[in-house]
Amino acid sequence: MSVVDFKPHKLQYLVATPGYDDENGNYHEGESHWEGNIPCDAVPNGKAEERTFEDGVVRKYSYTIYLPSNSKSFAIGDRVRISLLGGIEREFEVKGFHHYQKQCKLWV
Repeated sequence: MSVVDFKPHKLQYLVATPGYDDENGNYHEGESHWEGNIPCDAVPNGKAEERTFEDGVVRKYSYTIYLPSNSKSFAIGDRVRISLLGGIEREFEVKGFHHYQKQCKLWV
């Protein structure tokens, strides 16, 4: 008997440190790295659908990602990476995020 995995994908988010000027006035670029291994369900947008997000802007999105209710909050413009079945990885910019009682939704 098989068991259905309701959150078969993994989500990571990009953490970036800002650049800085040293005491000689030389600029040093910040660093960035991927963190997290959040289980999720990434559902592709089957058609060219648009949604009005919390900032009042209408945007097209590629995936709706369902996350556990205790997930960290994401802001519009954050970078995320989804590991899909079959070893496929895709990077996206966050278009919208919302906490619900039993889950969170992320649109990318």
